[in-house]
Amino acid sequence: MSCCLSNQVLTHYVGESKTYYADLGEAIRGRTITGVTAIVSDDAALTLSGLAVVSVDTSEANTGVSWTMAGGTAGSDDDEFTATLRVTFTTSAGTEQARVRVQVVNALP
Repeated sequence: MSCCLSNQVLTHYVGESKTYYADLGEAIRGRTITGVTAIVSDDAALTLSGLAVVSVDTSEANTGVSWTMAGGTAGSDDDEFTATLRVTFTTSAGTEQARVRVQVVNALP
């Protein structure tokens, strides 16, 4: 499993299907996530599934989300990121959204 803070960029290889998680604690400042509604990408070739709240006893418990990501469209090595994920979730403040940036790259030969 690979992690990032919501303001960092995840690196994802096109040929992999892998579980990732993002710590949204900075974005929600003291609130906890009570549920997750959706995750979407502006890269139609990315397959996203298994969205869940990270609820185990870690520093991301109830402030992080996890999902499985596969596929994607590789960008140039010079791209800072190639896709943006939008995660919709609920907290005590209501429905909120966070963005996670992803750099999709081809697998090494």
